[in-house]
Amino acid sequence: MFSTIWNNVIYFPVLNLLIVFYDLLFENLGLAIIVIAILIRLILIPLMKRQTEMTKKMSSLKPQIDALQKKYKNNPEKLSEEQIKLYKKVGYNPLGCLITFVPQLLILSVLIQVIRNVTTGDLNGIYPFVTNLLNDGASLTINTRFLIWDLTKSFNDLSSEFGKFSVEALPYLGLSVLVGISQYLTTKFTQVMQGGLPQPEEPKKGKELSPEDMTKKMTKSFSLILPFTTIFIAISAPAALSLYWAIQSFTLVIQYMLLDWDKTEKGIQNLFTKLRKNKEKSKKSPK
Repeated sequence: MFSTIWNNVIYFPVLNLLIVFYDLLFENLGLAIIVIAILIRLILIPLMKRQTEMTKKMSSLKPQIDALQKKYKNNPEKLSEEQIKLYKKVGYNPLGCLITFVPQLLILSVLIQVIRNVTTGDLNGIYPFVTNLLNDGASLTINTRFLIWDLTKSFNDLSSEFGKFSVEALPYLGLSVLVGISQYLTTKFTQVMQGGLPQPEEPKKGKELSPEDMTKKMTKSFSLILPFTTIFIAISAPAALSLYWAIQSFTLVIQYMLLDWDKTEKGIQNLFTKLRKNKEKSKKSPK
């Protein structure tokens, strides 16, 4: 039952869309994956916009939260009660991050399945009209080469065959590391461009972290864990998945910029100001 719904509603449409893009883009699987990655980011814009708006609302509550913490500093239970009332006024939901996380997890899951099947030649699920449209009814053969990579291969595959530091394996290791670096830089970049991420204050004894500080702590930890986790997965996954992840990271930067351009513009100004001050400081420092 579940597999039938999964295939018909999610897997088969994504598979056929990828094949159509592959044909339109000169039978280049890499370009097709890049277009799919960008398209998915466009589809997720409404959800990301909602999350960005909620972040703005939570930031606007900081003066009121500070006032409550000062007023009820000796009464943690009353403080928690008043904070919950305040969060309800703006519609804050602690599980709100799942609104964007769950769809992305589903999309990533189906893309992993699609990419693995396409790169191994398993095209079961291609609609007949797609086959007729693209190849006049003949069986489809997918070219999996993209630049210097075979998108069906992984670093683990080639390192076990040729050695970890072989000429054949190193480009795939480089791609895997690039994915991890792009994840890290993207996280840091979006934080800087959107005003930075203030460090959460350590709570005093008997004082709970506010949801805002909890979010900051989770974001900081996640920004460090995610790159290493991504590299670990990428070295054993087909290069096609690494390519998708890298493009997703860079398009995420553009997405954040478009969703909150006013704040991003200030972030750009702050970034250039910081760079200019660092440059002036380095000139004044003795050589």
